[in-house]
Amino acid sequence: MAKYSPAFREQAPQRYRIKDTHRGSEVWEIRWHTCWRKTHTDKLVSNQCTLIVARNVLTDETKYFLSNRVAGRDRWSLRKILRVAFGRWPIEDCFREAKEELGLDHFECRGWHCIHRHLYVTILSQLFCAKVRQKLSPSEDVLTGELLTLEQVRRAANVYVSSIGLPPRSCRKLYQAEVDRQAYYARRNATAAKSHRKTRRKRLGKLGIDADKIKSVASKPAK
Repeated sequence: MAKYSPAFREQAPQRYRIKDTHRGSEVWEIRWHTCWRKTHTDKLVSNQCTLIVARNVLTDETKYFLSNRVAGRDRWSLRKILRVAFGRWPIEDCFREAKEELGLDHFECRGWHCIHRHLYVTILSQLFCAKVRQKLSPSEDVLTGELLTLEQVRRAANVYVSSIGLPPRSCRKLYQAEVDRQAYYARRNATAAKSHRKTRRKRLGKLGIDADKIKSVASKPAK
């Protein structure tokens, strides 16, 4: 349909700022149209759906989304559908943190209850680190050099646990070493993010795109 249907070929794509990352804004060109699909019986068609074709303007990556909601109906706008369609990344990032930082993939057990217990402990650990990060992070902007990450919270917690029972002087030495390490990586991340954003802004500018002046998928903050 995306390749041969006149509804798509003759449609001018709409540009949306899908998300703002540490590397800068991601801009995608969106085309969409209503359609129907076969049901599992192959005899009846489904209710009306929305087929979305999204193309990244910089990488030319193309994604296809099929939604059971139609833009303009039942309080569903295209922007809201796109927010759901591109909402997978935070979930994937959540699993990445759990696996890489909190040991979700470091277990050897075969029982169903054992697997569940390990999963519960990992999720509780992640919730604890996320709450501490949210409470103590001075800023949510990586460019300030003050953004705390879940990894940094986990490392700090490990240092605290490993220092239990040590003399005060040794504890202070461990704490200061961890503070210096975190400050270094925060500055490095800020410098890298600034460079990446500058490069992406320049690439978008060559295409005549100002990411700050196009429609954004992000939800508006509550007043």
